[in-house]
Amino acid sequence: MTTAFKIAGRGENRPTVQSAFGGTYYVRSVPSSDYGTDGKTQVFKVRSNGDELVDEYPVYMRGELYLGRDPIAGKWCLVHLEPERITSNNDFEKIGKVSRLAFYMGGKEIMAYTGKELEEMGLKQKVRTLVYRQRGQFMVHGIQQVPGTDHYVFVIEKTTEKGNGIETISLDITTGKTFSDDSGKKAAPPPSANGSQPNQAMQPIAGRSDASLSL
Repeated sequence: MTTAFKIAGRGENRPTVQSAFGGTYYVRSVPSSDYGTDGKTQVFKVRSNGDELVDEYPVYMRGELYLGRDPIAGKWCLVHLEPERITSNNDFEKIGKVSRLAFYMGGKEIMAYTGKELEEMGLKQKVRTLVYRQRGQFMVHGIQQVPGTDHYVFVIEKTTEKGNGIETISLDITTGKTFSDDSGKKAAPPPSANGSQPNQAMQPIAGRSDASLSL
């Protein structure tokens, strides 16, 4: 496996462009240095007479991005899932590990979880398919609408502590905290057969995405 570090030849950070909502919106994230988070991230709406800037954050975001709009707050929300940095061919044990999960809205960071906090929540290794007896595995379903409401949540599915089943974590995209409606009912991802909201993980645009992304 060749990492982004090896491809770039000088560092892991690279400018990225990722699209969402069928390509009608995109997020451009540009670093100011080879490492770290210095830089900026901008959300654009594609228009025929010039793309419109709809949101901007003074930070470079490396990894997976999920874009959504909360109709209650009337603002765009961005969820950033940052993987552990892989800087050499000896870092394979870091594959699937997440160093940070952050929530942004209206140009500001509103909530962030460290890698340690995520592990304490049982989120130790991100996978594409859950193996129920492997504790610590989790899958990201992205931003979904809570059925019958105008609320949107970031949905993660994980194996249970005993490894004999699965649990769902739903985080409010406007606060980053565990979601509960007025009745205290936890949100769950709607079944795909009933027309659930699409996963708003953005797609890297060919030729301009970070080689470490796997969306």
